[in-house]
Amino acid sequence: MARNSNRGGRDFSEGRTQLGTYWLWYRKDRDDWNICWFHDGATRRKSLGISGGSADNPPEDAQAALAQHFLGNETPPDQPEPPEQVYIENITRRWLTDHVAYLGAPDRYAQSVLVWERFYEHLRSEGRMPDPYTVAKIRPAFVRDFIKFHEADKISPATISRDIKALRSPINWVMKEGYLSAAPFIPDVKGKAKRRELEWSPEQIAAILDAAATTPLRAHVPLYMMIFLSTNGRSQAILELDADKQIRKGLIYFNAPGREQTRKRRSIVPIAPTLASWLEGVAGKVIRYRAPTTQETRNAGGPDFFERPTADLGNAFKACLVDAGEAHPKFGLSEQVEDDDGNLVWLPPRGKLGETKVRPKMKAIGSPNTLRHSIHTFLAARGVPKAQIDTAAGHATDDGTGDRYNHLRPAYLTDFIDGIEAFWSEVGRFTQVHLRYQRYQRYQRYHNDTKKLEKAGPSFKIQSSLRQQVTKFVSLSSEDNGAPDRIRTCDPCLRRAVLYPAELRVRHYCA
Repeated sequence: MARNSNRGGRDFSEGRTQLGTYWLWYRKDRDDWNICWFHDGATRRKSLGISGGSADNPPEDAQAALAQHFLGNETPPDQPEPPEQVYIENITRRWLTDHVAYLGAPDRYAQSVLVWERFYEHLRSEGRMPDPYTVAKIRPAFVRDFIKFHEADKISPATISRDIKALRSPINWVMKEGYLSAAPFIPDVKGKAKRRELEWSPEQIAAILDAAATTPLRAHVPLYMMIFLSTNGRSQAILELDADKQIRKGLIYFNAPGREQTRKRRSIVPIAPTLASWLEGVAGKVIRYRAPTTQETRNAGGPDFFERPTADLGNAFKACLVDAGEAHPKFGLSEQVEDDDGNLVWLPPRGKLGETKVRPKMKAIGSPNTLRHSIHTFLAARGVPKAQIDTAAGHATDDGTGDRYNHLRPAYLTDFIDGIEAFWSEVGRFTQVHLRYQRYQRYQRYHNDTKKLEKAGPSFKIQSSLRQQVTKFVSLSSEDNGAPDRIRTCDPCLRRAVLYPAELRVRHYCA
């Protein structure tokens, strides 16, 4: 809140908390806070029925009520106001509520605003906070002080640049809205690191898929990767995907019903054949974290699994990169962490796991967005038309009524889908994890031969005759299999163990 504000030539008493033309006044005899403003040469006030605090320290509820009143009653000026009369706090609040709140990911901007709040508190503690804090007080030196403050926390230049936008963007927005007559120059941070344009080969992606399939705790990661690489969609759109509302008639509508399109467009993409089996039977939120419950929970009659929607899988994906990098060091998917002095970081042995030696602390190289860059590069190299790649990626815009119905044409993104299938064919040279159902049909001819199934591995425990009770064909535990919702068997062609969803046994083993 602004204090000691001087707007429109009026002098306000010491300690007053004000937003625009409205301020808080404490009526001590009634222990009541009021919102006050000038109208027709007289002071008007509105009782809030909020008590507590002191004249120079209003309670948070009173400050929140003042902000709400300001946003609901402040009217745009007849003409743009000069920077000396426009308060940064006021325009930032309006920018957050009238603009940012309608963007795809408003929390990102709110986090940057909180960084500026910490900077303001730092300036107040040193007695250097501009008063009043108007747009006119913004100078390059002021921004450089913010950069130094942020760099002290060892924040990367790219992150600092993003947070500077939380100062620049509100000012530019009120300029466009006609509230501000002029805007100051706000410099960016120097030495901003360029984005590392990584791309992974099909062999590297196969290694990541293998690492993701090693534990049921990461079961959501392969599905996420399959959708990402089969659609060239946006990460946030995939995480928010709802099968009931956004998948129909062989198409994925990444822009949910009722959601307004933004500059980062969400497109409509046909479901590639390799991806189709992964989405068969899926309902509700598609990307869900699933983990087995404890034995105690199951003994008490609780569920076998715990599930929840997944809003972020950054940590799980990084763990897959680290594991894949450990299994394939030449792929460059991970590297050992270094301290500030350039020394390699080592972690102590984990006694519970029987470790006796130190181990390196590793970090992942790449991110989920590297998948998007990789499939884009593969498709371009294969000769898929750029227009189709851009349409799937959300880079193309829909201009004109006819273009809104492109996805209904029989030839919609056919070259793109052909390229996606070629990509999965290339990945198939190194792994079979992406083939969820196709290879499983090879085992139908073996389903009456118990002895051959028993040879597949010790994790099989035949509970009853296949001819008597198919649905209890296999009993698996997390200790035996590491994936209680899957069947471990052996591919007679590949001669190695693979995992398949347990629900398939009903489909493929019922006579």
